[in-house]
Formats: sequence, structure tokens, C-alpha cells
Amino acid sequence: MRKMFALLMLIAIVAIFPASGFAMSKKDGSVRSGVLTYLGTTEAEFQAALDDLRKAVAPLIPTDEERDSWEQEDRLEGFISSLVETRREVSFFDSLLAMQMALRSKRIDEIVLPECTGLYLINSNNNYDVLFSLNLMPSSISFGFRRNDTALKKEFDGAIAAMKKDGTLSRLESQYISGAASEPAQVKFQEFKGAKVIKVAVTGDLPPIDFIASDGTPAGYNTAILSEIGKRLKKNVRLISVDAGGRSAALASQRADVVFWYRNSGDLKLPAKVNSKGMRNVMKDNLDGVILSSPYYEWDTDLIIGRAN
Repeated sequence: MRKMFALLMLIAIVAIFPASGFAMSKKDGSVRSGVLTYLGTTEAEFQAALDDLRKAVAPLIPTDEERDSWEQEDRLEGFISSLVETRREVSFFDSLLAMQMALRSKRIDEIVLPECTGLYLINSNNNYDVLFSLNLMPSSISFGFRRNDTALKKEFDGAIAAMKKDGTLSRLESQYISGAASEPAQVKFQEFKGAKVIKVAVTGDLPPIDFIASDGTPAGYNTAILSEIGKRLKKNVRLISVDAGGRSAALASQRADVVFWYRNSGDLKLPAKVNSKGMRNVMKDNLDGVILSSPYYEWDTDLIIGRAN
């Protein structure tokens, strides 16, 4: 029973916390973690929810007597305890580049990214290592629209549904994500004479999902999806580049009609004894005034990345 309980706790907590014992450079032993900006919440609100969750989990850690009964090879208990004992100080970053620079200059100790993005960075740069995998945290990405652009959202939803049904999404995912090379291939957009232009903001902050090449050209999975949507809607898609933190501003200013990407990590599952409402609220990446398309890419594992030194 103790092992089963510990496993449940591991599943619950690992969705939030990186592994302890890495790069504890602060005097108080805390670890500084970087994440791409969540819209609709502040860094302070995110930190407060994280701290509240640590307090809720702390009473559930096994006692010294229970520790003695654990098998030596079963390291779950020690791992769970370390998650509570080490505080994470979270910093938001408006771009992947800014977060990488902070890691390089040791202003933070680790960064949290979707698995495919973490693996892309490691495969293309030997200065990074995986510190830990955060499993069982359901996440997805969607397109964002202004609240009154319901017709455009409906068109995108229809195209996404058709692409799921005929296997196009699966094919493009295999080509650009699971089978991605070190640099995603560029994508051509079909032109429709006299057709409406849809301006889509991309970030380049989640390669190979969303990627911008060194010459400024968008590429990768997201670009391939948009090219396919343009063909199906018979409309011209124009891409503009924004930082992750500037997505909603691009919509509000009408610089863009559509924005990639909006995350939803609100399906986090924790044991009933742990009150996770606050954490779920701050992990939703959306704002009032924005409506979302159906998800077109989903994952359940994030990676904690650190410097290889």
C-alpha cells in the first residue's frame, strides 16, 4: 500500500516539480526554474500556487518509521520528499531565446519545455542535458482568435477535424515532430488569387512545433499545419513573428487574426487529499477576449533541461 500511495504521489507531484538535487545555486537551497510565459496569470500568482501545493503535499510525506520499511531499490519516497524539501522559484520568459540566455548565464538553473522541444534543443546543442521527465501532465496547443471572430474559428475547427479524420495531422506530426531532423524543413504556401488574407502570428519558441529559421523564415510542424489549412479554406496565410509573451497583444492590436499557440494544462490530476485548484488555474494559458480552436497537438510529458557541465 505504501508503494502504491507513493506512486500516486509521484504521478501527482511530478507534473509540477522538477527533480531536486540539480544546480541548487542559491544559498537557501532553492532551485530557479524558467518557463515560457503563461498568459492570464502573473509570475507571482504562479509562484503562490506552487508554494501552496508544496504545503498541501508536505503532510503526506512518509514518516521516518515508514522510510525504514522501504526497499533500497525503491527510490520513490526519497524523490517525493526532495520535491517538498526543495523550493522552486519560477521565472516567466517571453521567449525561448531569453530563457536559454538566462540558463547560460546561470541566472536560472533549469528550464521546463514540452518533450519534443527539449529533445530538439538537446539534439541540436550538446550544451544541454535532460535533468528529469515530467510525466502524466496532459497538455495541448490550439490557435487563438479574437472573441468576435467565431466564423474564422469555425473554419479552422472544421479544417482541423478534417485533417484528424483523413490522417493529415498524424502524417505531419510524424514528419515534423517525431521524425524531425535537427532543423525542420521550410514549407511552401499555396497562393489563391483574390482570396482573403489571414495573418497568423507564430513565435518560434517551441521548435520543432513552432520554428523560425536563422534567416527569419517560419518552418516546422505548425507552419505545415497552417499551409494545409490555407489550402483547405482556399485562403492566403501570411505569417508574422511575435514573442510568446506578445501573443495576445498581436491579436488585440489586429496585427494578427490568429495566434499560435495557446497551451492548456488544466487537466492535471492529483489525489483527492491534495487541493490543486490554484495550480490548475494558473496553468491555463489564455486570456479573456480570446477564443480557442480545437487542439491540434497534444502531449503528456515535459522535460526539465539543464546545462551540461
